[in-house]
Amino acid sequence: MSITVLTLTNRTPAPERDVFLKGFLALPKALYPRERRTQDTKAERAILNGTHPLSGEFTVRAYLAVDDGASPQGRCVLTYYPDDPAAYVGFFECVEDLDVCRALLSAAEAQARADGKEKLVGPLNASFWIGYRFKVENFDEHFTGEPDNLPYYADFWEACGFTVSERYYSNYLRSPTPEDPSEKWEKRLQRALDKGYEIRSLERGKFDEALRDIYRMLVRLYAKFPAFKLISEEQFTALFGSLKYVVDYECVLLGYKDGELAGFFVCVPNYGTLVDGDLSLRDLPAILRIRRNCKEYVILYIGVDRKHLGLGGAFAQTIRQIGQNKGAGSIAALIHEGNGSGVFFRELTTHTARYVLLEKAL
Repeated sequence: MSITVLTLTNRTPAPERDVFLKGFLALPKALYPRERRTQDTKAERAILNGTHPLSGEFTVRAYLAVDDGASPQGRCVLTYYPDDPAAYVGFFECVEDLDVCRALLSAAEAQARADGKEKLVGPLNASFWIGYRFKVENFDEHFTGEPDNLPYYADFWEACGFTVSERYYSNYLRSPTPEDPSEKWEKRLQRALDKGYEIRSLERGKFDEALRDIYRMLVRLYAKFPAFKLISEEQFTALFGSLKYVVDYECVLLGYKDGELAGFFVCVPNYGTLVDGDLSLRDLPAILRIRRNCKEYVILYIGVDRKHLGLGGAFAQTIRQIGQNKGAGSIAALIHEGNGSGVFFRELTTHTARYVLLEKAL
């Protein structure tokens, strides 16, 4: 089987663009069963057409590997940011054939080298805010917001000369019980309360206000994360405003000191893949059922202003108490290796999933 790599740019004429998009968007449907598919077709189409809320921040060039019969075998997107010496590769999907992977990544590499880029980084789906990292273990489970991919992807990339640059993990946590030791975190909570901190669950009707406050803190705290790019408040709310429909308001914690936001702790019910990709009306009953009677939460975002270090432990104890009352387990999601938040709930951990970000010097 011979492989041809097709390229899509903003100059590709309409007839060829339509054929390319059809093959590009169809490939994940051929590789994953519906219950494992996290593809957001609408967002992918918008990125390739330049109409996504973040499209003004980057330029993209898409690649589609096809066989002799023009059947899609692999795909990826090369992304550039102004004044960034790195190029990013994402939206990667591939049949289990290393030659297909090699053809795709070689095409992206050749273009990036010709354009003077110093390295390739990935997987990153056009933006830090959209999705990045490969999962490398625990493929039998998937939680809301988790990267998902086929098990051989990271190995294929390494065979093509990429090396792991960053590591991450998620801890699966059982439901807390009254017998679990928590004295350390109880003291953290009491100390915070004694210092005048107020920890509140998010009030209904105040989601938009809280999201704006979280944005202003989050962009400061996450600025040094690998592949981070600053986006506007309007872009942030366009990306994450729909969270209001899936969060459990009791499990979104906001910490205040003297009336100002000092930190946040954002959990959502674990919907699996139901809310990660293309939504269907037939999924709505299951989504509502999980939200009403959730038995597992995903801890997606933790942020504490540097002036208020220690508040994270108070958050941890508060959410532990909520989890115990609900009889619910949780997942401490996507922690960067070495991050201090990994100590929270360690004694409740049952198992772990791991992820990587890779790069290749050009």
